[in-house]
Amino acid sequence: MRCKIDDLPDELLEYILSLVPPYKDLEACKFVCKRWRRTTEVVIARNEAHFQRSVATGSLLWNSLPSTHWHLPTISKRHSHSACIYDNSMYVFGGCSSTWTTFNDLWKLDLDTRTWVRPNTMGSYPSPKACATMLYYQKNFILFGGWSYPVPFPLLQQWRLFNELHIYSIESNKWTAINTLVTPPPTSAHSASIHGNTMVVFGGICDGESSNDVWCFNLDSYRWHKQITFKSFILPEPRYGQSQIELGEQHLLVLGGCTGPNSPMNDAWLLEMEGPFWMWKKVTMCNTEWAPTRIWCHQACKVGNYVIVLSKNKRQTKSNDMSISLKKTACQRSTSPHDESNPLHGRPRNISTPDRDENVNGRHGAFSRSHLQNARTSSYIPNISKAVPIPMPLFSDNSLSMAAFRDQPLHSTSNTIRQRQLESLRRMEEKIKNKKAQAKASKKTEKTFSIFVLDITKVLDDCSASWIPLKQDNYSGPDERILYSLVAGKGELIVFGGIRKQHMAMHCNFLNDEVYNDLHFINPPRYNI
Repeated sequence: MRCKIDDLPDELLEYILSLVPPYKDLEACKFVCKRWRRTTEVVIARNEAHFQRSVATGSLLWNSLPSTHWHLPTISKRHSHSACIYDNSMYVFGGCSSTWTTFNDLWKLDLDTRTWVRPNTMGSYPSPKACATMLYYQKNFILFGGWSYPVPFPLLQQWRLFNELHIYSIESNKWTAINTLVTPPPTSAHSASIHGNTMVVFGGICDGESSNDVWCFNLDSYRWHKQITFKSFILPEPRYGQSQIELGEQHLLVLGGCTGPNSPMNDAWLLEMEGPFWMWKKVTMCNTEWAPTRIWCHQACKVGNYVIVLSKNKRQTKSNDMSISLKKTACQRSTSPHDESNPLHGRPRNISTPDRDENVNGRHGAFSRSHLQNARTSSYIPNISKAVPIPMPLFSDNSLSMAAFRDQPLHSTSNTIRQRQLESLRRMEEKIKNKKAQAKASKKTEKTFSIFVLDITKVLDDCSASWIPLKQDNYSGPDERILYSLVAGKGELIVFGGIRKQHMAMHCNFLNDEVYNDLHFINPPRYNI
């Protein structure tokens, strides 16, 4: 007896459709028949409700996109870019590389196939820039502000801020520059959101200083105006790098940001946009012990009545947060002009100065002149039990270590001492390898992303928000980073790009910053019918 799919009960059909990716493929299932359309709508609504419940309870899972094939186009590594969702695709504009070279390209990620496509756009291209805002409005993207370094990249020349406004038409695949008589000052690292037919811009860096001004752009008349807020009430401090959440046409929420160097903020502000004069209200934050350590250049994303924030794992100690400052202080102490061990300082008198290896090919160490002279001139063979090994440099490569060891002046008859020194060097190298392996293994547990959830259900009623207590023992997230993009898809969150500062613990100087072009998805657990 043959059984057709139409003979299946509704429960089985719902389960089958729940396994379909929630983008074009699931939308196409609506056009099969009336029964499929009804069942598909039930699956979409159930998936969205399940996603919001998972956000509220913190039961979210990380999923990474596997590396694409070499023959497929792939977006370059970048940070400080702009990202926006439309229909079944995510669009990414601009950003900059690890050398702070800015882009003005536009890329499209097909969320069904998880593949990148670069549209051949037309019209008036925006300038290459980073830290701009891009918002969706009626099949258009609104791009405003940003910064870039000049093309020749002179070290002493200041960066450039923009107050350009471009509109990208998705249907015509064309950029259009909007020129107005009244414009905001050149702004970067600001925040923006759409409310009705108005784009509201807050804060950012203007004229080299932080700002707390509010500018509005009418998307119908293409006119800017600076919004007046009540001066008698408390105002948020000037800041940049904050997140802005749209709460209907008459309210918005500003979260976090930075007021200056090493001055991150973890507060939240509610802006009531009613009448000719708008008013700021400071939001009371509850359960702050469950809040992230910082919300600076960490983009937030709204899901229902909750706000998702990604930040570094709370298991990291506070000493790690201040590692850069401590290392700078250690460097200053180690290179103090009054320190006799400072290589820039004059050599102390009446002290045998050692020959120091000047970090050639990563080698470090010290060789005593008196000890080397004694080894060359003396024919006396010391007692094996009282023999002192010659100080040796530390190497990470066995072949280099042994070659350097053979260059040391040892007596031809002191085979026993040589064997002891070789054994000591071998043990030392094993310890170094073990420490490196342990550091690499603990990388995923100490410097990974964690998910933080802010409940904003009561923010419009009593101007309060509460951080939800969640378990921070899930270390499957990506490496910690900043200046990434976080957008909400259909039943999932999409994380792309970003930059992570790397520093060396021993040498007091910074390595190249690591920039990413990987994709990560935050999904709820599989829904079981």
